[in-house]
Amino acid sequence: DDEPTLSINDVSYTESGSAGNATFTVTLSAVSGQDTKVVYNVPSGTATSGDDFTATSGILTILAGNLTGTISVPVLNDNLNEVDETATVTLSSPTGATISDGTGTLTITNDDNEPSLSINDVSYTESGSAGNATFTVTLSAASSKVVTVNYASSNATAAAGSDYTAASGTVTILAGNTTQTFNVPVLVDTLDEVSETATLTLSNASNATISDATGTLTVVDDDDEPTLSINDVSY
Repeated sequence: DDEPTLSINDVSYTESGSAGNATFTVTLSAVSGQDTKVVYNVPSGTATSGDDFTATSGILTILAGNLTGTISVPVLNDNLNEVDETATVTLSSPTGATISDGTGTLTITNDDNEPSLSINDVSYTESGSAGNATFTVTLSAASSKVVTVNYASSNATAAAGSDYTAASGTVTILAGNTTQTFNVPVLVDTLDEVSETATLTLSNASNATISDATGTLTVVDDDDEPTLSINDVSY
């Protein structure tokens, strides 16, 4: 009788808030009258050993008369929103059998929600010359994905072109980071006036939601009050 063949299945494991084991099944094509052994190894793939799972290797023994044996791969948990990642279980050097399917794929399915974006308020005091008001866009948690969001200014009591320069663009927060800044140019005048405001609005977020979409720019006047005088008149 020919030696039976060995095959291994694929396993999908969903993170569930705590570490656990992904269990692979190695199957013989037919029962054997002798013990069957095979070497297995689990190196990194798009999933990283030490971060996403624990690298595992060893020898699996399927006792005579049995058809299957199992291999457990410890899966680690994290709080990153990320794409699904994979690692491969590889079978080699069998004894008492040949290998028909020597690779099994471990797919680690992400269970973390997308983080949320918020923008701060900024107060800028005129200082005699033009400058920049710096806004910070913040993620509620780090992500393994690149996060982008658009921003645009709009007038409130401050007017673009006289109190500030209209600003718009895209903020990019790289994977692993939680903040990114952008500037709004503030103009200077010599008028004594009340503090004025403009609004910065976030929209069209990618790989994140938006929890606080509006930041307020307050331009604080630094000009002294003018003085009043009256003339003398001879009639």
